[in-house]
Amino acid sequence: MEEVILDAIIEALRTVTATRFFRSERGYQGRFYCALQKALDKRGVLRDGVILEMEYQKKGGHHGMTQRPDIILHIPVEESGEVVYENNFAVLALKRRASSNKAQDDFRKLDEMCKVLHYPLALFINIDSGEHHMRCYTGLFLNRVHAFAIRSEEGTLRIIHAWHEKGSLRECEE
Repeated sequence: MEEVILDAIIEALRTVTATRFFRSERGYQGRFYCALQKALDKRGVLRDGVILEMEYQKKGGHHGMTQRPDIILHIPVEESGEVVYENNFAVLALKRRASSNKAQDDFRKLDEMCKVLHYPLALFINIDSGEHHMRCYTGLFLNRVHAFAIRSEEGTLRIIHAWHEKGSLRECEE
């Protein structure tokens, strides 16, 4: 399922091309969310209770944390009746022109989501930037975290995808 989700994310990133959306994190997030929902639906991911949610508020007593991730893909525990760390598929953090310090803060939050709620896939998307900051990731979940840098350069969309594989940082242009 992770490969299908990554393919949908890359498709959604390619879909957001209007310069206007690169001017604010919230604007980009809204448009990206719509594109991602469409890409996931096309791949049959959004069925059997699986939903995509924006800025879902985690309840301290219910989830053991108060993180507010930008986007999550999961089956809500209220629907599944399972424990809170089951049926979680992906958690996403988006920042616009993140510095390495801001990226490290988001990586720390993603790590907490992976640890407490067992998300198998965590993604950091740096909007309007050529830097994915994966080099500064020092967390415990190298095999779960992917980072993207996305920028529109003179009308051309540039997407850089970075992840760790077998102990090495991998990077490719999508």
